[in-house]
This record gives sequence, structure tokens and C-alpha cells, in this order.
Amino acid sequence: MIRSGIITYIIIVLACLSPNMATSVHAQNWIYRYTHIGNQKFHKGQTDKAEQYYLRLLKEAPNNSRAMFNLADAYLAKGDVRGADSLYNKVTQIETNPQVRSMAWHNRGYISQRAALQSREQEQQLLRTAIEQYKQALRLEPHSDRTRYNLALCQKQLKESTNNKQQNKQQQKQQQQQKNKQNEQQQQQQQQQKNNSNKQQDKQQTEQYMNLARQAERRALEKLKQHQPRQRSKDKNW
Repeated sequence: MIRSGIITYIIIVLACLSPNMATSVHAQNWIYRYTHIGNQKFHKGQTDKAEQYYLRLLKEAPNNSRAMFNLADAYLAKGDVRGADSLYNKVTQIETNPQVRSMAWHNRGYISQRAALQSREQEQQLLRTAIEQYKQALRLEPHSDRTRYNLALCQKQLKESTNNKQQNKQQQKQQQQQKNKQNEQQQQQQQQQKNNSNKQQDKQQTEQYMNLARQAERRALEKLKQHQPRQRSKDKNW
């Protein structure tokens, strides 16, 4: 059963001398000294001081891929994810040792996987990116249990994310259909109320017209009564 936590990024405890570095004894001693001090500071949690030693190394030896890797670790520990990923990417391009390149790919996968947990909008895209980066790491170091575990976890997360997205879409569709139905019912009710109101108004208006007609008829009858011819008196007047 896959656990829920991502295995942390990989750290080079003591960086070895890169093949593209000077091979003199003086250069080796100088590089080892700064690397060793930088690593000590890093493991004590003094990432700022460790960063300074790694930067000194890269100032004198810009293509030292191990110093790049360690500086990337320091950046990542400080939360500078972009800076770390950029350096790990350079390591994958210039490092010749397959194990170190594999660790750099692993750490890039770790960065993408962690970013996926913090971004709902780009979650699936970042998980797919992490999966490819872990696969690249395993091509170089097939027996890495850490990378294999993170890859399996990443694939599981992508599957769950896809299923959840489909379920959310279905729920949203159902909710929209329900909303449309409610709106339709509401419109029908409003129309029915409007029709009833119109009927009531028509009825009231008809009654008003009828009352006016009755009143007019009564007034007309009263006028007719007033203008009826008077009967001539039958009494004799002689």
C-alpha cells in the first residue's frame, strides 16, 4: 500500500570532484574544503552560509555540477523552488555521472509533485511532468527505491485527481441541470402568477365596465321618466 507522503529530495552529502574540474592537488584541496564546509553548514540548517560557500565554488568553477547540485539543495531548503529547479536542470545537462543525474531528475520530480499539491488548476499537468521526471531518474538509476516510490505515489495521485475531476464535472453538470430545472419551474410559476394577475385585472376591469354600464342605464331611465308626456286632465272646464 502506498503511503501518502512524498519522500524528500535527495542530497549529496559530500560532493565528489566533477570530471570537468582541474585535477591539481591544490584545486582538489580547495574544492573539497569549500564543499565540505558548505555541506556542514547545510546539515546544521545554516543554509545561508552553505549557499555562500557553494557560490564561491561556482564563481571559480562555473561548470562544477556538484556545487550546482548542492546550491540547488540550499535554494530548495530556503523555498526558492525556481532557483533550485533551474540548477537541477543544468546538472542533468552537464553531469556525466548517471547517479548524480538521476538524483537531479528525482529532485525535479519532487519539485513538480509538491507544486501539484498546491495548485488545483495545474495539478494534473504538474503530476504528469513529475511522472516523466521520475521516469527519467529511473532510467539512469533503475534501483532507486525512493524514486520508484514517489513515481508510484505520483501516478496514484494523478489517477485520483482525474477521477475527482470527472466526478466534479458530473456533479457540476447535475447541479446545472437542477438549477436549470428550478429556473424553468420558477419562470413557469412567475408566468402563471402573471397570467392569473392578468385574468384578475381583466375580471376587475370587466366588472368596472359593467357597473358603469348599469349606472349609465339607470341615469338614462331616470331621464326618460322625467320627460314622459303628461296626461290631459279629464275634468270639464265649463
